[in-house]
Amino acid sequence: MDSLTHALAAAILAYVLGFPQYIPFIVIGAVIIDADVLFSLFSKNSPRLYLFVHGGIAHSLIGVCIMAASACIGIGLAALAGFVNPAAITPAACAVVFAGGFLHIAMDLPASPGIPLFFPKTDKKYALFILPGPSLILLAASLFFVIWMALGVVTLAQGILAYAAIFFAFLLVRFVAFLLSRPALTDAFLVLPQPDPRRWLAFFDDGDRWRVADLVLGRGWGDPACYPKYTGTDPAHVTPYASRDEVKGLVYNSYIVTAKQEGNTLVLADPVRESGRLFYPPQHKRVTILR
Repeated sequence: MDSLTHALAAAILAYVLGFPQYIPFIVIGAVIIDADVLFSLFSKNSPRLYLFVHGGIAHSLIGVCIMAASACIGIGLAALAGFVNPAAITPAACAVVFAGGFLHIAMDLPASPGIPLFFPKTDKKYALFILPGPSLILLAASLFFVIWMALGVVTLAQGILAYAAIFFAFLLVRFVAFLLSRPALTDAFLVLPQPDPRRWLAFFDDGDRWRVADLVLGRGWGDPACYPKYTGTDPAHVTPYASRDEVKGLVYNSYIVTAKQEGNTLVLADPVRESGRLFYPPQHKRVTILR
């Protein structure tokens, strides 16, 4: 989800629980996780830092703790500099910052493509695949309500309650669509929700090829796209390269990976993202290895 939606959801939670005084702290905790969009400035030329991207290491349990602790330190420094009232910096306020961080990853878990929750034990992504990520609908709704409240059209309380109603209605629609689609998707090893709640992108393993097809509730299946897993090569020749950092980065960011031998070059790629059928994640779409 986008940072604005995370911030509004955090503010709603603090308000509903009766702690409006902690709204700034829970919002800081909820949005600091997405500061990882800046990590790519340092990792883009270093394959071993493939997890230092948006939706990477900062979206793990240990990453949340580090980011929230950094936010608390930043707030403390701001208090020492006179920008924040020192009396507001309490252990409870810092705990709320951490709560905002964990709320962030709890909200990201239902969305694709997933987050590396248990890094450094594993870089495997975890997701419930109920929501598309990011959702332009939620972003538009969040932006609308922020502007609405900023202009004074509604009070903060009215805006938060109205947004909460729309937010949970959106989640309900997506969840119902998720339940209705399950019977048709039992053979797929991966199912990605699309912006249209009726549409799902399903991935199938047909042995020697990947098959990718759209399912639209009420209309059925669209024409599938098929991608050979290996062209001019085989698993025995590809597996030795799996430990390379650039290959790990490709696998981490990809939905499927194909291998093709082109002369002395081995090309590993995610054909779904390369074709533009999916745009996210935008990095690590292809690796070229000289053999």
